[in-house]
Amino acid sequence: MALGKPRRLAEKGRAVVAAFLFFTPGITTWAASRAYITNQRDDTLSVIDTASLEVIKTLPVGSKPAGVAVSQDGARVLVSNPGSRDLTLVDGRDDTVLATLSVGESPLGVAMDGGGHRAYVADWYDQRLAVVDLDRRALVGWVAVGRSPAGVVVSADGGEVYVANRDDNTVSRINPQTLAVEATTGVGLHPFGLTLDTCRNRLYVANVESNDVSVLDTTDLRLIRTIPVGERPYAGTLALQGRRLLITNHYDNSVSVIDTVRDEVMATWPVGEYPEGIATHPDDHTVYVANWFSNTVTVLDAEKGTRVATIKTGNGSRAFGSFLSGRSGTVSLP
Repeated sequence: MALGKPRRLAEKGRAVVAAFLFFTPGITTWAASRAYITNQRDDTLSVIDTASLEVIKTLPVGSKPAGVAVSQDGARVLVSNPGSRDLTLVDGRDDTVLATLSVGESPLGVAMDGGGHRAYVADWYDQRLAVVDLDRRALVGWVAVGRSPAGVVVSADGGEVYVANRDDNTVSRINPQTLAVEATTGVGLHPFGLTLDTCRNRLYVANVESNDVSVLDTTDLRLIRTIPVGERPYAGTLALQGRRLLITNHYDNSVSVIDTVRDEVMATWPVGEYPEGIATHPDDHTVYVANWFSNTVTVLDAEKGTRVATIKTGNGSRAFGSFLSGRSGTVSLP
């Protein structure tokens, strides 16, 4: 895979944005994104500027940070700390720690609604999902789910909430209004990461022990297909208007690229050692992969199939969840 030059990429990106802002009449929105990478072995959060492809800040968080979620506007970042049994709330506008919130026995997967007002946190040991009001910074409810809940995903409008129950080999859908489990479906062995495509009514489940991805129809939570991937798949992300699904293969040090129209693997790309977290930039084609044992983030171009950069982060980079922001700023033009 070709290795691009971060400085050139950043300069090119700024030039494109400048041209876009100059020639487009009316109101234009420009997103300058950040990637927030949890480093489990040194209890920190690396903040990556995706324009320069550099770590611009390292924040101390709780013990053994793993999961991460970012609100749609980038204003709030939430980190789960299984070691200290709490959450770290970060202000995404200036990348400072706002608060520490106690929650459960072992918070792992975490997800927010689009507005960043409510968060759902999987409690690995207590077999339940914590519901947190981020405006009040308060725990407002619990939902009993399956054994060892891991990945959590919420639709942008907050109307759909799903959790992977690893030791039950199931996925549950939760009603965010009643906080009740509406449906539960069997999937592969040890489901972990979840990827939601609301446009096509699909939920993709990375099954760690059966080395495959379960494809569910979200209208009835029915299993419609199983796609074999690499060894120990952990998490996924969509790119190119949902036409590609990229899955991290923990033991293969690779990413499986799935054609979501045909539901089959079309390519496998090498990344760092023990990749886990994966997310797509707001540009819809640049993909970031957190490599747990390499202490790096691999940046890929999902359209060209090339490696753009490798970024050194902290010790034990997991970034399990939706860790990229699309920092929106509105500019009025004549």
